[in-house]
Amino acid sequence: MKKILLIALFFGSCTQAFTQTPIKSNDDEVVITTRILFVLDASGSMSARWQQFSRWEVATRLLTSIMDSLENKSRVEVALRVYGHQTSRNGGDCTDTKLEVPFGPESGQRIKKRLQKIKPLGNTPIAYSLSQAASDFPTDPLSRNILILITDGLENCSGDPCQVSFQLQKQHIFLKPFVIGLGLDMGMKDAFNCVGTYYDAEQEAAFSQALNMVVSQALNSTTVQVDLLDQFLLPSETNVAMTFYDADMGIDRYNFLHTFNSKRRSDTLLLDPASNYDLVIHTNPEIVRKNIQLQPGKHNIITLNSPQGGLELLVAGVSGYRNLRATLRNSQTGEYVGIHEFNTTRRYLIGSYDIEVLTTPIMRFNQVQIEQGKVSRIQIPQPGMVNLVSNAPGYGAIFSTAGPRLEKVHDISENNTTETVVLQPGTYKAVFRSKNSSRAVFSIEKEFTVTSGGIVTVRF
Repeated sequence: MKKILLIALFFGSCTQAFTQTPIKSNDDEVVITTRILFVLDASGSMSARWQQFSRWEVATRLLTSIMDSLENKSRVEVALRVYGHQTSRNGGDCTDTKLEVPFGPESGQRIKKRLQKIKPLGNTPIAYSLSQAASDFPTDPLSRNILILITDGLENCSGDPCQVSFQLQKQHIFLKPFVIGLGLDMGMKDAFNCVGTYYDAEQEAAFSQALNMVVSQALNSTTVQVDLLDQFLLPSETNVAMTFYDADMGIDRYNFLHTFNSKRRSDTLLLDPASNYDLVIHTNPEIVRKNIQLQPGKHNIITLNSPQGGLELLVAGVSGYRNLRATLRNSQTGEYVGIHEFNTTRRYLIGSYDIEVLTTPIMRFNQVQIEQGKVSRIQIPQPGMVNLVSNAPGYGAIFSTAGPRLEKVHDISENNTTETVVLQPGTYKAVFRSKNSSRAVFSIEKEFTVTSGGIVTVRF
């Protein structure tokens, strides 16, 4: 025998308390529309008796009561999708699902009337119904879209509700589901853990309480404010990308660019409290806060120390380099931080960095200090060029003579008789042997000096 369970799939943020209130924080007010889609099981097993009434009678009576409760709520819209009611179970129809009442004016009254005419009949295509329900919501960025599935058991078609739920969550169609089941054995409970957060109810009264609780959570908002603190513990940092990952599934739920509102305070975000989150602030380097648990129905403030300063990398004069870059590492830990393109300014967390400029030869600047609210500048000399000319292709390399030992900085092309190399100012030695020469004694050494903006020719 199949058991009764209720799944609330949250397409947007949700929380608790049976009265809807505007979001108020930071002296700003944001009012959004809450849209609740009820997906109701009308398969044949819903006509089976459950305590004093059939499962269908209990479900429709509770839904009718919910419609009455929502009737006078402002900016709340409802809709109804039903499955398993158009063909008999013997027909084996696993696509039997229909949006009976779409979102619109007085849809609650239309749902109550429609419920009186539907009778339990067919199969239980949960996965297919969930996939079809994803298109029932109007496109509206200022809405909280919620799906509540009421069913008396597990999928009996070939679909996989867990896989559908995961894929749609991954695509940001809806957020982490709530699962409320009545009288489920442990095996069935485990089957729904992958669909969402599970709640258990064993009697009609508990079923009623669970349904009211889920709808209540849909009507109030959970809000979040992320304060990025500077060196003086003031929330002055902004314009940074940040990602909220589902801590359990590892998928990104929300991506925002941090900003201030009109009061110069961190902007208010709407998040679903059903999930725990790993928050990544995409500073350089990144800041990570793991396993954040939100307080439902409240304004949550998350603070992170993220003091930043700027770094500007410049080349004097006209550069002969293409896409010159530098790599940065933390001076204390050696941790790789990122790549910085020249003639740009980027922000980094304050601290000490070792910078390796990918010039020829490589230039290194150790323990460069990034300070709060300031821009540190590094300017390297304008490079010069050397033209290498030979009578025939050969093997060779260019070495810097700046240190106590020769340092190879460039391998000469094996297939060309002419080559132009961009080099930093300094003294170099080129060693070359033609492919036509079969003995090492025929190697040629040439010393030369490169000046900023200058061109020197070396012939072999």
